[in-house]
Amino acid sequence: MLRNLLVLLIFLPLFSFSQELTVSGNVKTASEVLLGVNVIEKGASNGTTTDFDGNYSIEVRQGSTLVFSFLGFKTVEVVVNGKSKIDVLLEEDSSQLDAVMVKGFRNVIGQARRRAESVQTIAESVVSFTAEDIETKGINNIQTFTDQIPNVNFTSSQNIGNNFITVRGISQIRNGDAPIAFVIDGVTLPDANLLNQELFDVALIEVVKGPQGALYGKNAIAGAINIVTNEPTNTYRSKAQVGYANGNLLKAQLSSTGPLIKDKLFYRVSGSYKKGDGLLNNTTLDQAPDYIEDLTLRAQLKAKLSSKISATLTGQVIDTEAGGLYYAIPKDGNAKIAPDDYDNMAILADQDGVGTLKSTYGNLKVNFNLNKIKLTSLTTFNKVDRNAFGDLDFTAADVLRQDQDSNTKTFNQEIRLGSLSDEDSKINWDLGMFYQNLDKTLITTATADFGFFSPPFAPSGIQSPLAIGDFTNTYRTLAIFGFIDYQFTDKLTLSAGLRFDNDNISQDNRSEGTNPERTDTQLQPKFSLAFKATENMMMYANYGKGYRTGGFNQGQTVRYETSFEPEITDNYEIGIKNSYWDNRFILNISAYYTDFSNQQLYALVLDGGAGQILIGNFNIAESESVGFEADLRVRASNWLDILGSYGVSKSRIINGTSTVSTGTNEIIDVSGNSTPLVPQDSYNLGLESSFNVSDKITFNGNINLEGTGEMYWHEDNAAVSPRYSLLNARISFTFNDDFSVALWGTNITDTQYITEFFDQTFSNGGSDLAWLGQPTAFGTTLTYKF
Repeated sequence: MLRNLLVLLIFLPLFSFSQELTVSGNVKTASEVLLGVNVIEKGASNGTTTDFDGNYSIEVRQGSTLVFSFLGFKTVEVVVNGKSKIDVLLEEDSSQLDAVMVKGFRNVIGQARRRAESVQTIAESVVSFTAEDIETKGINNIQTFTDQIPNVNFTSSQNIGNNFITVRGISQIRNGDAPIAFVIDGVTLPDANLLNQELFDVALIEVVKGPQGALYGKNAIAGAINIVTNEPTNTYRSKAQVGYANGNLLKAQLSSTGPLIKDKLFYRVSGSYKKGDGLLNNTTLDQAPDYIEDLTLRAQLKAKLSSKISATLTGQVIDTEAGGLYYAIPKDGNAKIAPDDYDNMAILADQDGVGTLKSTYGNLKVNFNLNKIKLTSLTTFNKVDRNAFGDLDFTAADVLRQDQDSNTKTFNQEIRLGSLSDEDSKINWDLGMFYQNLDKTLITTATADFGFFSPPFAPSGIQSPLAIGDFTNTYRTLAIFGFIDYQFTDKLTLSAGLRFDNDNISQDNRSEGTNPERTDTQLQPKFSLAFKATENMMMYANYGKGYRTGGFNQGQTVRYETSFEPEITDNYEIGIKNSYWDNRFILNISAYYTDFSNQQLYALVLDGGAGQILIGNFNIAESESVGFEADLRVRASNWLDILGSYGVSKSRIINGTSTVSTGTNEIIDVSGNSTPLVPQDSYNLGLESSFNVSDKITFNGNINLEGTGEMYWHEDNAAVSPRYSLLNARISFTFNDDFSVALWGTNITDTQYITEFFDQTFSNGGSDLAWLGQPTAFGTTLTYKF
């Protein structure tokens, strides 16, 4: 029956007819495309807005007139007269420009609810970066924009693809699912290993906080990162970029787009390559351990099969090799080290650790537009193979080594129905069905040279197995979801969403010879209320239930059981969004409270013993997180913007226990302690400037101070890192709108900090371990558009 329903949903539009005509096109000025232009059918309650490439599509009556309007530009009216494609060039309105001496923030646009709209009208905490922001800020991966968002913290450690993101007190666990949905062009990537991939040829990046399962899918317990790449176009455009930085880092990017068949078939190809020697130092090997070589290629084909049907085929491959497993240990020989004792931290590993990540991704998106309804079919395949090899004792002695494969293979099928963008419609809605088959394989091997453990206490040169883990967890998920906005009045809008997940989880445990299986189900409602108190102020409140799947560990150890339960949250948020002074002053403030059941935490046991697994996850019975955020933008003049944000996130364990894996394996009560891996607060202060040096030269510059608050590393709260701040800056000059040169620097003050810490009390290891943050980096980038 389910198969028949899916087939019906896919082919239903093919059997429907309409008396209307679909008109599409592009809106731009003499120098740039325009985002958010109002496109309205004159004399009818029918309208839309242009997207991030200035494109629009609208269903109109035969013989109607389209009205194109945008602040600061002359309104244009065009008679359709049977034309299916209408491109428009808007001219600046000098009378409006004289009245508004300083232009406000024009492109504060997002797609948090699957349609282009002002961030200031969305009843969520949303931060967006448009294509202009991405270029002027030099954003090229998740790290370079999450540092500018309050209560969002991203770090990486151990090896390539080992990422950790924390949003509003909900953190990512190692070898587990991220607490956010990572969405590219409407497709949720299921593997957290891909979070920190190179970002290029991108039109929009936005971060939406709070549970987002109804719109963004599985495991969106803390929010979503929504990335929209540039689409294939009907005109030829290309862009080339090269850069060089200290550490002998070379970067190159290239993108090209255009029609293969005019007005019908379009292509877009893009690629990124970087190779660097690294900036840190392994004193034992006298070389940089943080080298990297990465190649990412992406290709798209978009076909307009008819006036109502389009299809886009996307493929992407990633091939990365980088240094790995270069943890710092106390160089004074002691087992303990303070998380801020940077002078006593050194990378001493005798092995040149290496991590590799190879990913293959393919997606087919088919869109059907009919009678103000849009139907989308998304079919996705994703395969990621990741390996890490290197030291395990992290000393200059060849005692322990480790090797780990962390691989995933995923098939997704999603069918989604939704209303087309309509400026005057009081109702916008989405509903759909989702299926996923996900295999997650984890193979961990630890070896030891036992010559060190028996007379004559000298290495034998022979490594023997110490602990082995080998298992595959399979997730088969079937979900249904829906979301609706209803505008009761000009001032009041109610939104409601619902998602139901059915997860069948099974394990092929080759180490233990077991095959456990279970099914988890969860209903996830979401409600929000938006009230436009004045023309410039919107207040909102929302509630949502979050859900992150559980899973199976390989086996039981002193720190965790054979399985861990799904994590459930109840999330409450209130906020206010202010836009004054003709959009030159924007201040958004929100406060939230999250109640956790079975919050998931990570555990490490280095002494595997007789076949025990080395790593696993466990649950804390009850915990909570409370905090607030403020985000400020001020356009002081046409050439100077002042930016600031601040967030506080206080997370604590209400009821829970943990086990110390050294000595007597003592069970400790951690109730009342702060939740680990959550920065207590964060802030960002920035200045941005853009102005014309001459008719042919434009200057852009920005400087940002990004702060991360205290962080507790374990549930006993004994190890805590102090606050640290990083200063970053970038300036660029653009010539004739097509060539630019940029100079940039990160961590300019060379601040010392760490991004991960393991206390040997909880790992049964030889000493404390720390992952060092990156020192000062600086470089130059050249860009040419043609």
